[in-house]
Amino acid sequence: MSQGRDALYRLIAGEASWPPVVVPFGLDPFGWHGVQPSYREVCDFALERCTLLPKVLPFASPLMTGQGESAVRTTEFSEPDGSVVRRFEIPASGMPLRAEMVRTPGDTSWKTRSRWIESKDDIRGFLDLNDLTGEVPDIDAVRVKESAVGDYGLPYVEVVDPFYMVSEMMPTDFFYITLREDTDLVTALIDRTAERILGCIDMLCRDAGCPFILRLIGAEMAVPPFMSRDDFLRFEGDFYREAHRVSARYGIPTAFHCHGPVRDIMNDVWEMGYEFFEVFEPPPRGNVTIAEALDAAQGRGVVFGGIDEVLFNTGTTTEVKGAVMKCLNDARPTGQPYILSQSATPFHDPLSLQARDNLLLFMELGVNDN
Repeated sequence: MSQGRDALYRLIAGEASWPPVVVPFGLDPFGWHGVQPSYREVCDFALERCTLLPKVLPFASPLMTGQGESAVRTTEFSEPDGSVVRRFEIPASGMPLRAEMVRTPGDTSWKTRSRWIESKDDIRGFLDLNDLTGEVPDIDAVRVKESAVGDYGLPYVEVVDPFYMVSEMMPTDFFYITLREDTDLVTALIDRTAERILGCIDMLCRDAGCPFILRLIGAEMAVPPFMSRDDFLRFEGDFYREAHRVSARYGIPTAFHCHGPVRDIMNDVWEMGYEFFEVFEPPPRGNVTIAEALDAAQGRGVVFGGIDEVLFNTGTTTEVKGAVMKCLNDARPTGQPYILSQSATPFHDPLSLQARDNLLLFMELGVNDN
């Protein structure tokens, strides 16, 4: 199969041929990766031979809230040791609803220092906010990326699901304990959040005016080993069904993203209508082989993934080749639509020589397989 945007649309239509579509997941030669010298060879190969799905984050607010009396206010300040703190607050709440992220000297990543919710009173405080409007998406970011990607692929526009957003608002143990002890209280916040996120998705799909793939993330917090299949359907099922209905109304394909063991929910996701399901990590992090994933899909959508991203940083050439060939051998005889990809975006800078060579090998094996 040829690579690029047309190949993605043929996969969505249920067509499959060989070699497979190969996506170096999250690689963005038109953005951050393209200006990092250590990624130059990887970007050049991907541009020449692969299909690209660079990510776009259209919502900047941590809660996907818009303007209004209860808008989230963001401030940033430095501490004596050089740490940079980013504080989020809702001043109109009448109570201290805030969260903080911190970036320490020598680290480029932001880490959570305090969360929005530490008690049941904080949950009630959020439920008392009556004007948490949805954030207006950054449509220009989607359009600019779509124009840059062109025939190479499509923008992969990322939106957080409500269960994940609410779980991240609290310490993990407090969230799961309260969900069991006071289910109605937490469910009310999840439902309120879902309503807001669905409104944001509607605005995004309605106003973009260009093609993209809507990628919904966060389901791993509501599936095994954290929760059961029944819990996933109880707390997340309505949202995921409605999100797909909204996107389908505007002709936007959807991708369901979930790390870890997804065996129990595979059929549910396909029945919801999702066009893509990723990332199908192999054991031990996942519990489904590509052969099993394709058998469960039965052509209802595109199986996407199969290679654990950790392997690129730690694996030998032989190990990477073995993992890739396992996926290709699983998929080749089925005649079903499949995307060969790794499970996460490479982000280390500089990219190690080992990771670079393994990424190049993974792509070369995929596009040259007969």
